[in-house]
Amino acid sequence: MRKTVVAASIIGAMMALPVIADDGFYLGGRLGGSQLSDACNVSAAPCTDSGFSAGVYTGYDWNDYIALEFAYDWLGSYETSFVDGAEYRRDANLSAITLAPKFSYPFNDEWAIFGKVGAAYTMYDDRKSTALMGGIGLEYDFATAWSGRLEYQRINDAKDDWFNTDVDTFWLGISYSFGNASGAAATAAAASATQEAPAEEPPVVEAVVMTKTFEQVSGQENFEFNSTQLNENTKSDYDPLIALMQDHPDSTVTITGYTDSSGPEEVNQRISEERAESIAAYLESQGIDRSRMTVSGMGEANPIADNSTKEGRAQNRRVEITVPEFEYTTEEMVEKTQ
Repeated sequence: MRKTVVAASIIGAMMALPVIADDGFYLGGRLGGSQLSDACNVSAAPCTDSGFSAGVYTGYDWNDYIALEFAYDWLGSYETSFVDGAEYRRDANLSAITLAPKFSYPFNDEWAIFGKVGAAYTMYDDRKSTALMGGIGLEYDFATAWSGRLEYQRINDAKDDWFNTDVDTFWLGISYSFGNASGAAATAAAASATQEAPAEEPPVVEAVVMTKTFEQVSGQENFEFNSTQLNENTKSDYDPLIALMQDHPDSTVTITGYTDSSGPEEVNQRISEERAESIAAYLESQGIDRSRMTVSGMGEANPIADNSTKEGRAQNRRVEITVPEFEYTTEEMVEKTQ
């Protein structure tokens, strides 16, 4: 019965992968070393209980925390000797098919720890068995779509008649995420479509006092993961805004903070407010009266990019700064009328 359940789960996952192979789909390979327990129990008999391993794995990420992962692993070639009332010796390859949910906790945009608990179907010559499989590991996103991982895996109590062992494996793997690749391509396409603002017209020849409307302008400040502090290196970017507000006392500014979708909603709301407040505090330190500012946080609302990719989350960790339109009086050089 246990074999039937595990085999049906694995076949179902293989049939579902082509259907769900969209933004959450990833594919990887791994190398490692495996160790069998209680596989050398006949005195003086030739026996090997450790060996080189290799495997491939694929999975689907629903979000940063939960994925479903399927793997096929060649766990090595072993000459074993078991005792179960009689001596049993066998020299064959050991392989396994595994299926398990993967639970991750990201420290930041690059590093995460993960754990897996699922089922394994092992094959050792004509010995077939089903067993519980578990693993823990560390994963690192070292490029836009590429991740590396270090993982410990245990197949617990794989047995069939006289064959009875645990399999411990340490893996070093690398995977490619199709979702992160497509998100990066979309971000690059959007950036290339951005056009420059038209140049201002040159001044003309007669001074005239005019009442004009200053058109609305806006900008954006991006923040690191979980950061609420304004980057010291970007403070000079606010010089034009400060000069504008000093030259036009009727101008006001709206400062609205946002986060990506990582973490609890109430924490994101607080972080968005603190990000907006850090910019407001800097403007106030440069002589802009607080009464001319509207400061708020919107948490993870109104994303401008895909929160399922690292690049998209980086764009959503932002503060939007808007100067609404206003009327002002100015003296300009205009062309004389004939």
